[in-house]
Amino acid sequence: MTFKSRILSVLALFLAACTGTVVPPEKNPLPQDTKAGPGMFSGESGNILDAFRPSGGGEFGTGAGLNVNGYLWRASLEAVSFLPVVQADSAGGVIVTDWYTSPEAPTERVKLNVYILGTKLRPESLRVSVFKQNKTADGWTNAKASDDTGRQLEDTILTRARILRVKEKASN
Repeated sequence: MTFKSRILSVLALFLAACTGTVVPPEKNPLPQDTKAGPGMFSGESGNILDAFRPSGGGEFGTGAGLNVNGYLWRASLEAVSFLPVVQADSAGGVIVTDWYTSPEAPTERVKLNVYILGTKLRPESLRVSVFKQNKTADGWTNAKASDDTGRQLEDTILTRARILRVKEKASN
């Protein structure tokens, strides 16, 4: 069987499977026929932009747009801004960087994963994982990063997030 005859056979089977019944489309509703009520995105006004505005106590970034604390998110992005960012997912609260080699230490490189675990500005809402590699004759090998490095970065992010919150509250 040639390619053309196979295509024609498949087309014939497809056309035979059609019932031939045409169902007319439903009547389009007029504005007065639609239900009045809250908007699909915001839950209140019907304005899609309301989905990205603060809610629930006025904390920036705790509304429908972000599932994480907005202050922690912004502070985390600032803290890793010198590193090449591979992934930044504000809905999931994950920032993943690529390997970075400092000019001062060309035989070692680091990589960070930042996890924002909640909407509260608390230490439990933030985890930083630090990965380190050393260059050897065989290439890059994994090395143990100091636990203190991750904690220091978490403290830096938390401090910056608190400063951002204070500045925003003062400007309102």
